[in-house]
Amino acid sequence: MAGLSSGEYPVTLDDKGRVSIPAKFREDIPENMLVLTKGIERCIWAHTPDQWERVSAKLRRTASMSIKKTDMVHHRFLFSTYEVEIDKAGRVALPQKLRDFAGLSRDLTVASDGNRIEIWDTGRYEAYEKLIEERLVEVLEEMGPADLYGENENEREKDE
Repeated sequence: MAGLSSGEYPVTLDDKGRVSIPAKFREDIPENMLVLTKGIERCIWAHTPDQWERVSAKLRRTASMSIKKTDMVHHRFLFSTYEVEIDKAGRVALPQKLRDFAGLSRDLTVASDGNRIEIWDTGRYEAYEKLIEERLVEVLEEMGPADLYGENENEREKDE
């Protein structure tokens, strides 16, 4: 699988705790299954099973960290994992524990960067976007020079 589409869409949480996965994203989910877990920020991460297998394997390879830190990472991401099926209407049921963690209300934003889907309370999503705007220059400076459009031949070769 090449990956997910990217973008962001407003959606609504229904009374049964279900959310519609935008059709653009569903096209890229061959098994009609998603693996849900807590995100780094107060959102829900959703991965295809194949993608989650790769991500969880990387999370398990934390040998360079102390046992306590390893346990914290595993507990945060691996213990709160739920496999859910996308129903015929394109919805997934969000477990109450994850809804509580993400502080979900009725108005949600479903977004993807092409690697994972994130499910956010719209108010939290807007606040996070504001934080990004405030800190973006600082973050970019910390990253160093970036050749985003492939003008540097050496960088282009590394990406391939």
